[in-house]
Amino acid sequence: MNGQRQLDTASQSFSNWTNHLTDEQFWAHPDGKWSVAEVMQHLYLSARPVARLLAGPREGLDQWGRANRPSRSYHEIRSAYQTVLATGVKAPAVMSPREEDMKISRGDLSERFHAIYQSLMDAVKNWSTDELDEYCIPHPVLGKLTVREMIYFTSIHTEHHRQLLQNCNIGLVVSLLVLE
Repeated sequence: MNGQRQLDTASQSFSNWTNHLTDEQFWAHPDGKWSVAEVMQHLYLSARPVARLLAGPREGLDQWGRANRPSRSYHEIRSAYQTVLATGVKAPAVMSPREEDMKISRGDLSERFHAIYQSLMDAVKNWSTDELDEYCIPHPVLGKLTVREMIYFTSIHTEHHRQLLQNCNIGLVVSLLVLE
């Protein structure tokens, strides 16, 4: 499997969860943290360069070399990410929502989120199994990842943020938190 299913599931789960929020909950900053809207923008900013790289020519990835090891599993990438998170690492500034990015309607923000994840899933369809394991992309804290690992990471990252938001005290009814 190339990670498309996990990516689709994670993005749909995030989106379905946000659809149950009121506008007040969507834009609120619980405990001074990012709002759901800002997290959605962060996920968009994080997925956008991956989608662009995968949609472009393979030669564009040659600058980072080829994999010298097999791709790690979804669970191995999740474990590596959790280990890095435990160090207190934060998103780089270029992946953080800016005030001017947030001057957008909820509908437009959601549409942009959906569009980038769909672009990423569409781009993955054009990669062979061998190519997913051969080409590398740098990650700001995990180092060089194979394309397959980066797809895994993107779904893991999306799910991580959905779970964090669900655990925040934003006044949601517990029944809304359990989707499908």
